[in-house]
Amino acid sequence: MKILQVFSHNALVAKSDNDESMVLVGKGIGFNKKKGDRINESAASEVYVESKKQQLGETQ
Repeated sequence: MKILQVFSHNALVAKSDNDESMVLVGKGIGFNKKKGDRINESAASEVYVESKKQQLGETQ
């Protein structure tokens, strides 16, 4: 998974290998990290995954 943005030492946004955006939260997870670095999801204590909602009028 690749880091998109570091919010603080304890939170960051990353994109998984299957193109899902996630917010990762954990003690020190963003420390000394920068955009483009690789990170393992298991380093996070909490993971929030972006929800894909359908637009009005779209069909499946």
